[in-house]
Amino acid sequence: MINKKTLKAILSFTENQKTAPSFIVIYILTWIVWHNQVFTAFFSVQGDFFTRIDAALLSLEKNQYLVVFLITCLIFLLRLGYGYLTFKSRELLNRSDETFINAREDQIFEKNDDIANLMSALTKAKEQLAASKDREAKLAEEKNTAIKKLLALQHQLDEAEADIALLTKSTVDN
Repeated sequence: MINKKTLKAILSFTENQKTAPSFIVIYILTWIVWHNQVFTAFFSVQGDFFTRIDAALLSLEKNQYLVVFLITCLIFLLRLGYGYLTFKSRELLNRSDETFINAREDQIFEKNDDIANLMSALTKAKEQLAASKDREAKLAEEKNTAIKKLLALQHQLDEAEADIALLTKSTVDN
């Protein structure tokens, strides 16, 4: 197991590094390194620009896209593995800091006010919940009485409409 100081030193070194290039940039750089004869042929041939380009392209026997792609994938996977190991190291270091804080002996015997604060917050929340339940019950009761009044008024209105309909019918018949 790596001790804490060594792990911190490794992490500080890795975090201060510049970010790695993207997959496409890695592919282009790998292609340039793999096919360096293109550049050497371009600069070694005498003549105008098109003659140099023609000589550089003729120096490539096979482009070997698959080999360059596989090397690029290998480099990219190594980069991802490096990032993963850095992440796991940071996680391990954070976990060791938490265990160190929790395992301090002087903290075991100290009075812990966090529990008292938590209990007072829970008590306040319980009181607020009871008050809100009471308000909800009052509102439900008021809603029910309003509905009852509305239904009573609707019933009276229906009776009045029925009475009016009977009176108009009796006056029309007379």
